[in-house]
Amino acid sequence: MDASNKVTTRCSPCNAKVRRQRLVAARARRMRGQAGFTLMEVLVSVVVFAISVVGLVALESRAIESQKAAREIRAGQRIAQQVMAEVMSRGFLELATQDFEGVADPAFPYDDQGIDADDRMRALGLPPADVDPTDEAALTAAGHTSVSQGHYIVIREVDWIFAPGAVPPIPLVTAADLGMVNGLSIDVVVMWLDYANPTYPPPDGLQTADLTPEMIDPLDPLFRPYVNYVQLRNIRANDAVLDPS
Repeated sequence: MDASNKVTTRCSPCNAKVRRQRLVAARARRMRGQAGFTLMEVLVSVVVFAISVVGLVALESRAIESQKAAREIRAGQRIAQQVMAEVMSRGFLELATQDFEGVADPAFPYDDQGIDADDRMRALGLPPADVDPTDEAALTAAGHTSVSQGHYIVIREVDWIFAPGAVPPIPLVTAADLGMVNGLSIDVVVMWLDYANPTYPPPDGLQTADLTPEMIDPLDPLFRPYVNYVQLRNIRANDAVLDPS
């Protein structure tokens, strides 16, 4: 056997090895080109994505409800401050000798629940003059809240303050009688239907004018969790100048 044949024979195994390596590399390249996700991986990814989206939507919905509740509370606070300023602007003698209905010599404490509920309603952002405020459909079309939503009802109460053991008489006739009253405690409660709480939504048909103070007292059987409120208290000192005679 000549030298050229010897070289060829000696290198044949090397050539076979190289060809196998090339085939393996080519097969690997083809497999990489065809690589992808299995059906199970796709299903798991879809489930994880769906759970994430549902959680984000619920979180956003709750954030919107919280913002609405905060706006209602701020509006209730502004109304309570306005009403308190109105009551505090009255003189001590006027508050001590007649109630909110103008009845003389009231028994303490007295409030304004005898006044028609419509006259104690407050609303921020009144609708246009050409829109009937009692028409639900017209209010909604005009971009305003309905009769029951966005409205507040006010309750004012006045009680007297006196020294222990020195109960003033009723009626307060003389200057001495009035002098026994050290001051007047004034409470303003603003209530509204809380539609921002999805857990306890107000029942259909309930109007803001139907709300009563018992609905905000957790110890009262008439307590209702869908009624929200703001309460302010102030003291009107006895600054009356009286003629002792």
